[in-house]
Amino acid sequence: MDELGHILREARENKGLTLEAVQSEIRINTRYLKALEDSDYAQLPTPVHVRGFLRNYARFLGLDPEPLLERYQYSQNYRPSPVVTRTAAQINPETPLPERQDQPFFDPVNVEVDIGSRRDPESALRLIIIAALIVTLALVANRFVPLLLGNRDGSSAITEGVTQIIEEILNREEESEAIPDFNATLTAGEIITSTSRTSTGTVLLPPPTPTRPALPATLESIELQLDITERTWMEVTIDGDVVFSGIGLDGDTFSWTAAQEAKILTGNAIGIVVTINDIALGRLGARGENKEEIWRTTN
Repeated sequence: MDELGHILREARENKGLTLEAVQSEIRINTRYLKALEDSDYAQLPTPVHVRGFLRNYARFLGLDPEPLLERYQYSQNYRPSPVVTRTAAQINPETPLPERQDQPFFDPVNVEVDIGSRRDPESALRLIIIAALIVTLALVANRFVPLLLGNRDGSSAITEGVTQIIEEILNREEESEAIPDFNATLTAGEIITSTSRTSTGTVLLPPPTPTRPALPATLESIELQLDITERTWMEVTIDGDVVFSGIGLDGDTFSWTAAQEAKILTGNAIGIVVTINDIALGRLGARGENKEEIWRTTN
């Protein structure tokens, strides 16, 4: 037991309270309270639970939770990552840059997909210049070669060839402008099911709905754990009694045990992360969504 757990245990014993008495007041299971006093943080589900339980336990005992939270962070050997700066003399262009672990991964969903090849104006200009050079060479060859060989002037054939080349270039440009632009920037959850130029377009499907982990078929009791990640109003009813009705703030953690039924009503479902019997069910819903959830035992 380190100094943090000693402070919690001494404060509780000075008030003459048992772990069971504390559980009945703040709805935190006795095994979690004992783990905090023994500094055995591995017994708690996540570091978020540790901080939330520690804050609520300290407030109940009349202690300032902030120094205790800082002491917990220090005990976990938390250190900020050092910032490494490199001078221009240290940068070697032949040495590859180190891979950053926090660099966002390439998301093929949020990029523009080129479904059909399109010719930009610069490409068309290059084609025209090349065609002009070819025509010029053809003029020189067809104009003077027949004269040198004693044949008739081939200017009429050249004129027809030039006209045909120009018409082909103009027709290609008109066809390129007539083709609709199928380039699209896809948002998260949209799936391309057709990329053909001759198809009527892309078919976009809605993002799949995340599934929750299944609870056991038999629930003798419901140990409800709520972790607040955004400011939200909520009302919690345990076995028919309203045990909480008010605003939950980011970082708050609540815990209750229901023998028959647990019900939650909230106005911001994304701000509540639910854990039942140590099974993390995730967030209740979307931001700003009014949501009501009910869990019942199988007794």
